[in-house]
Amino acid sequence: MPKSTLVFAALLITLGVGAFLWSGSRTALLPAYPGLVLAILGGLALAFEGGRRHLMHVAAVVALLGTLAPAATLGIRAAQMSSLALMVNIGMLVLCGGLLALMVRSFVAARRTA
Repeated sequence: MPKSTLVFAALLITLGVGAFLWSGSRTALLPAYPGLVLAILGGLALAFEGGRRHLMHVAAVVALLGTLAPAATLGIRAAQMSSLALMVNIGMLVLCGGLLALMVRSFVAARRTA
């Protein structure tokens, strides 16, 4: 799971930096922040085998918050967003939601084998 976390982290950082370069707005960097946190957690999980389970649970919380934030934003003001902001929010929602789904599936599978 740490390797998948690093892949999703890289995608979130790429989404945020790409949106920033496209628009010049600092708020476009918002997907990069949870991406950076996920990259740190994924790297630590690879380095510290003993704490991997705990680090991945923290990463799941970050992914959950990364899913809820754009979902709430889209629910409140999707009609007022620019097309770039809409795409960035949908991208962050899909990436964080996908990572969260993979993590939950991994946690359930690990629990069944234990």
